[in-house]
Amino acid sequence: EALCETMKKYRHQVLTVFCLPRECTTSKDIFYENLGNTSIVEFKEEFVSGECAKEFLKGLAKDLKIRTDKNLFERLEAEKGYLAPDLHNLFDDWYNNKLKTSVYPQYKEVATVKHEVIKAAPKGSAYDELGHMIGLDEAKKVINQALNYYKAQKLFADKGMKTDHPAMHMIFTGNPGTAKTTVARLFARIMKENNLLSKGNLIEVGRGDLVGKYVGWTAPTIQKKFKEAQGSVLFIDEAYSLVDDRDGSFGDEAINTIVQEMENHRNDVVVIFAGYPDKMESFLQKNPGLRSRIAYHVPFGDYDTESLCEIAKLIAKQKGLKFTKEAFEKLSGLFDTARTENDFGNGRYVRNVVEKAKMAQATRLLTMDFDAIGSEDVTTIRPEDIELPKASAKPKAKQIGFCA
Repeated sequence: EALCETMKKYRHQVLTVFCLPRECTTSKDIFYENLGNTSIVEFKEEFVSGECAKEFLKGLAKDLKIRTDKNLFERLEAEKGYLAPDLHNLFDDWYNNKLKTSVYPQYKEVATVKHEVIKAAPKGSAYDELGHMIGLDEAKKVINQALNYYKAQKLFADKGMKTDHPAMHMIFTGNPGTAKTTVARLFARIMKENNLLSKGNLIEVGRGDLVGKYVGWTAPTIQKKFKEAQGSVLFIDEAYSLVDDRDGSFGDEAINTIVQEMENHRNDVVVIFAGYPDKMESFLQKNPGLRSRIAYHVPFGDYDTESLCEIAKLIAKQKGLKFTKEAFEKLSGLFDTARTENDFGNGRYVRNVVEKAKMAQATRLLTMDFDAIGSEDVTTIRPEDIELPKASAKPKAKQIGFCA
């Protein structure tokens, strides 16, 4: 409105040109409303197709003194309308190829910029960190698919690929300690470092952060969280707790609001639901619209013994430690046994074992002659530093009746 007022004030001294993209019809209407009886001449670019499009391409070739061929005109789609920028992009792509294959064939093997971009790997420290994590093949595959999708849209837009921003909402299913939260944090950073999210934060929430204590509180609370998560990832842990038996109506309101907000913010918020595999399936049944809005289901399987040992080695390396061969063999036996226990913690269990080993090593070193301790001693975990868990006593079967 201020711009229009200024334009009207100086309309007899200054010729003003407003340049708007074709799709900005709303903006154009606002200008018209505020320009009053000012004289306006609209220059509107029209779509061309068929012979008109061909003549346009011939004109571009004539300007460059180069002959056209069937490969150029085969790029035109029948009945499709083109604007001048579209035809320029189409012509440039053909001309670059023509130069390399016909005019200067000696440069045929020289890669174009776009070929180099296609070969380029996703960037960022978070992507490298994810790549170095043990296992997680499915999670790595999904993240690569997402990055490649957006890269393809940028690269092939001038070849007719429609630019789209699909929903990236996900479900992470797995037992405790399978790195669901860690991968979610890295995913948020990867999206930021590759310009797919503006902020790249991870907003972690649970039932207590979303479900209100009183009627009418839940929807505003969830809307506030989605606003906080704009440009970032909203991570809802143990998502099935939203619809448990407690205050069922509040849980239903929470899911309905989340589904609506997922649609409202599909371009600037990625929602990740996380939880145990068996419970997540029943959670999806609660709302018909929920499953259809989730693009990826990423399973996080339990680690095998070999992977657990590699995780232990990685954690120890990060702490400046290493295991002797005997200590590593003891770890392997320990993990073999631990994996059979109920509620096994996977990566969390490994981290606890390494932390305890580090504390045991410190105690052992303090009992040694100080002058005899070398750098090898303070960086090495030995078998005696690794504590085997005590065998859990099985509860005795209850007897009914009396005995003598």
